[in-house]
Amino acid sequence: MASMSPMGGGSRSPAGLGEVQPAGSGNFVDDLDDLPNVITVSGRHKERENQDLQGEYHRIANFHGRPAYRKPGTRTCIRYWSLADRWLIDREGLQESDTCNAYAEQGGARHPASEDLVWRVWESRHKQHVRDPEMLVTSCPATIQVVGRASGRENFALNGQYKLVGLHQGRVAYQKEGDKHAIRYWALGDRWLIDLDGLRDVDVCNAYADAHGTQHPGAMGLTWHVWDSGRGRHVIDSTLQSVVAPGVIELVGREPPKENQSMNGSFHLVGLHCGRPAYMKADGSGHAIRYWPREDRWLVDLDGLRDVDMCNAYSEAVGGFEHPGDLGMVWHVWETSRGRHLTDPQVRTFVAPYIVRITGRDPYKENAALNGEYRLVDVVESKPAYKKEDSEHVIRYWPAEDRWIIDLEAGFLGGDVANGYADAKGAETPGNNELLWYVWETTRGCHVADEDVIAEPIWWDTVDWSKVPGASKANLLDASGQ
Repeated sequence: MASMSPMGGGSRSPAGLGEVQPAGSGNFVDDLDDLPNVITVSGRHKERENQDLQGEYHRIANFHGRPAYRKPGTRTCIRYWSLADRWLIDREGLQESDTCNAYAEQGGARHPASEDLVWRVWESRHKQHVRDPEMLVTSCPATIQVVGRASGRENFALNGQYKLVGLHQGRVAYQKEGDKHAIRYWALGDRWLIDLDGLRDVDVCNAYADAHGTQHPGAMGLTWHVWDSGRGRHVIDSTLQSVVAPGVIELVGREPPKENQSMNGSFHLVGLHCGRPAYMKADGSGHAIRYWPREDRWLVDLDGLRDVDMCNAYSEAVGGFEHPGDLGMVWHVWETSRGRHLTDPQVRTFVAPYIVRITGRDPYKENAALNGEYRLVDVVESKPAYKKEDSEHVIRYWPAEDRWIIDLEAGFLGGDVANGYADAKGAETPGNNELLWYVWETTRGCHVADEDVIAEPIWWDTVDWSKVPGASKANLLDASGQ
């Protein structure tokens, strides 16, 4: 494949910071271990210029003595500019320039995820960076899952995934995508409120939890009270929980004729168990992934959410594995013939969309066949791999060039030959709307950028556990009795 330079774009201008200073200059922060690895930009109105700066940014390096972050699938970075002591958001990455799309006065912040920073964003019609107090950079989680309200009960609609949208009354606020349902802070009572009528400045809500000074509504230990019309007041619902965790964990790699191959599949967040997120399959099998605190392990238990140390597979939780969906985990699977668990390097757990939908390639152009739905089937080169049903069309990762590849001919064995590719730039899955795809055109003799091609991630819907056999109310309770 021919190398293609990423395409730039967007609105950006110098922040008026003066001449370039070499990287590494300025007051270096010696201890960077306690700085956030993932931060989120939010709050920019969708109709304003440079609103696409929003999203998650992952830590990639140090630059000018401070941590730098990149938005996966792009060159867009948040970097420090030591000469003027400012944080910059720059589409062109880690460059020695004061040109940027947005900036904030550093004000002593060791990293850019400080909610006290006020950002100024470039607006072409004003020909300058304009103060936007709604724009936020934070280390609070980008999404929060609310689970546990039983189907058929009043306020069942509380369940679902809530996405960070900005600040409300000085704290982070979350809202369901495409809906009014929101989680917001009520400063007067120091409470988190779930309000199905949106981000309002009233104390009326469908559920609340005393905040006790927590910085976000997914903090551990919150007790939720849900409105009960029959009693005319909010009543504690111990099964309702707000959790910072992936909604689904995928498990692949246990191959026949090996024992315990039924552990493969999608495990959906069901609540907390032993103080950590717990997952179950939604097919009624009862298969679960749960935490076992006595040995600090994650267990795959095909008999459900039990309080025993028996399991079909386990992985050590040490090393920062706060949930069981990390590709770095090593799983040990029970082998009856050996009377013990044996390491199976093929078994992997991770977080990824179960479908990647490719759209936008003109049907009259070469390689239009790359359009379609690709389903998650495996892990290849330590990344999720996807395949169209009833065809050899695949999407796979090629590590030598850090690219996602669409291969319509050779499947997972095609090497670096591709019908289309996108430079990954930190994108852990190909289901990323930010990726720029290059498609092979024979008449040009090279891959040509096609900005119409989009790789859309399709995630599983939230499960109504009351309709899943075996997912009883007792199973959803935290082992601590909460």
